[in-house]
Parts: sequence; C-alpha cells; structure tokens
Amino acid sequence: MKNKADVLVIGGGAAGLAAAGELTRAGLRTTLLEARDRLGGRIFTRKHSDYPVELGAEFVHGRPEEIFGLAAAAAVPIMPGEGHFRRKSNGAWAEAGHLMEEVEALFAKIPGDEPDQSFQHYLDRSGASDEAKQQAFRYVQGFHAADPSRISALSLIRDHQAQEENDGDRQFRLQTGYDHLVRAMAERIERSCAEVLLNSIVKEIVWQPGKIAARTADAEFHAERAVITLPLGVLRAGRVAFSPALPEKQYAIKYLEMGPVIRVSLCFRDKFWEQQTGMADLSFLFTDDPQFPTWWTSNPLPYPILTGWAAGQCAVQLKGKDGQETIHEALQALARITGLSVASLESRLTGSYTHDWQADPFSLGGYSYAAVGGMDAARALAAPVAETLYFAGEATDFNGRNGTVHGAVASGYRAAREVLQSAGIEARRIG
Repeated sequence: MKNKADVLVIGGGAAGLAAAGELTRAGLRTTLLEARDRLGGRIFTRKHSDYPVELGAEFVHGRPEEIFGLAAAAAVPIMPGEGHFRRKSNGAWAEAGHLMEEVEALFAKIPGDEPDQSFQHYLDRSGASDEAKQQAFRYVQGFHAADPSRISALSLIRDHQAQEENDGDRQFRLQTGYDHLVRAMAERIERSCAEVLLNSIVKEIVWQPGKIAARTADAEFHAERAVITLPLGVLRAGRVAFSPALPEKQYAIKYLEMGPVIRVSLCFRDKFWEQQTGMADLSFLFTDDPQFPTWWTSNPLPYPILTGWAAGQCAVQLKGKDGQETIHEALQALARITGLSVASLESRLTGSYTHDWQADPFSLGGYSYAAVGGMDAARALAAPVAETLYFAGEATDFNGRNGTVHGAVASGYRAAREVLQSAGIEARRIG
C-alpha cells in the first residue's frame, strides 16, 4: 500500500522527534508528519547577527536528563542562568529577593490535603500581604501562562514537587540556540526506517484497532499505529478530526487549558540597561506594566537582547495585532519601565522579533496547565486507545513537567515505549 508505515508520528516537535528516534532505532518503519515548514514545534530559534534569538522555548528548568543527556551527546553547550532579579511597582524600583521569598512561602502553604480549588480562591483567603498576592498572581499568570481563577492549586503543588526533584529552582540556557537540540534529536532518527515530511497538515485521522489512515489535503498515510503529539490547543479546537471520535479524550481535554503567550525579543547594539542604577548583572525584571510585565536578559551570555513576555490576560489583550504593532507595544512598555523614550530605544535597536503563540494555527497557545478538578486529566489524555492510538506532548505529562521541553521529550519516550511493548519489540535504552 502506498504511504504505508508501521507507525505514524503526527507532529515534529520535541515529543514527536523523541518518539520517532526511539521507534526507528528499534527498527519500526516510521513516517513523521509535521504541519510546519520546520521541525521543533514550540522550539523556534531565529538567528540575528551571530547569535540565537529564541521565540519559543528558551530555558532548561533544572537538570533534566532528557535535555542534558541529549545536549551532552551532541556537544551542545548548556550555560547556567545568572544575575539578579529587579522589580518595579507603582513607579518605584526595588530588589525582588524579599518579596519573592514571601511569594515562595505563599506557594508552600497551599493545602495538599483539601479538595482542589483555583489558585485565585486560595490566594483570596491566604492572609498574605497585598503585595505578595499581586506578585503571586502575576507569577502564575506569567510563568504558568495561566488564569489564576482556572488553574488547579493542587497542580501547582505537583509542579513544585517535580521541580524540587530536578534542581528546578535553577535555570539553564542552550548557548548556541535551542534549535541545536532539535537538530540533535532529528539526527537520532534512523533515516533508513524513516520518512520525515514537512508542510503536511493532517486534517483527519480515520482509525480502527490496528489500522490508521491520516489524511492531509493531498495525501493519505497508513500504519498500524500512530503517536499523536498535537498540542493541546489544536486538540481542543478540533483542527484534526478523529473518526470514530474519542469522547474519553474530549472529557480529559475539558480539564486542561492552553495558556496564551506572546513574546518579543529586542536586539540592541549593546547592553545599555546595565548603565542604569541597579541594573548591572540583571537577569529578570518584574513589573506591573499592563502589557509586557516581565522582561529578561541573556545573562550570562553576552547577547544584547531584552525579551518581553506577555502571558495569560496580558497576551489576550494583545491578540489580533500584527508583528510590528506588537513590537511597538513592547517598546512602549519598555519605555515606561526604563524611563527612556521609544525613539531612544528604537535608535539602539538592531533587530526585533515576535511570535504570538495563541494565534499560531499549529499550537493555539503557549503551553498547558490543569484546571480545577483536572489532576488526572493529563494521565487520561496520555492513555493509549485500543493499542492503536498513542498520545504524547507536554500536555500529556502527568508528573508535573507539563509546559516544559523535557516533559515533552519524556512523553515522546513514554509513547514510543508503549508502542514497542504493544508490538512485542524490546526497546533499546530509552533516551
């Protein structure tokens, strides 16, 4: 049969690449279908001058073997994040350390032995200072890209425990760009057993036990099994039709949310901000700006980049703007924060980049989080169907690593292991 493989992998992001690598190394003929014109999914690196500019994933959270092992094997250098935090609230500058300690204590007190509740519900009754509440609200909206009135408080406990197990309070960067990790993962795919097709937008998956047909606009691909790595936003929107439908997955998806994210990277001639009082060795900048409240530098890397981050409601308010409008909004926010004029900032610019992940048709959001009552939703989404459909992607990670690249990679390994077990094939050492 034309376009026949043992396994189809739908999606060429971190999860799909991880799965395809394991499946082909075990000898299964694998066809990977990726809708974009590139691999990597929500890893999206551009080049400016002689340095990388990240528009998707940028940080490695902790020391996950899924990332560090791949990077070591491919000689991709990883650098620890350095520098201090600053914050600006109500027009006044302050160090962030003491307030962040109060916020950390607030998170540590989330009750794990009570019924699930939204973080907002917990926050309103916490008894913390208004300043700590506001910072915790911004943290959940920014770091988790979540609506505090929707996100499960119990899921935040699980996320924190997963970070502690993994030295997750430390941040690292891939010095030469996250796309080098994508390249390393793609090179692990055994090409003698693989077909990797870009610009292949799957519209429909027709299945029955032991038989899959994935249809694009102009082709049909067949296999006995499929690994589905579509982002949660795409699944929620029904962009890919399953026939017959999967009501158990729709039920799981009801308890998961996709956080909206827009990011802007502004490249300058030099690190001019380091000349301002208290800004030398800056890492993160937290503010109460209504559009781009969070900024960070490339520290300790020498690249003169300031990245503006709008997540949650901040991103929703910017939805629909084109790239130049978004960049201008970011420059205006940076001008408000630094006290410099937009014209002065523009005179220092050498390049500007942005990506609206909530508007990206192949992601429809930045990354996932569990809503109230959804502690088991990711596990339900990950469960195989009839030893035929297998599911991977960061939203299927049920160990507190959702929203991370290493969670996506781990989910790809898990799905590959499930396929191989079903096919009666012993896997090599996964990873």
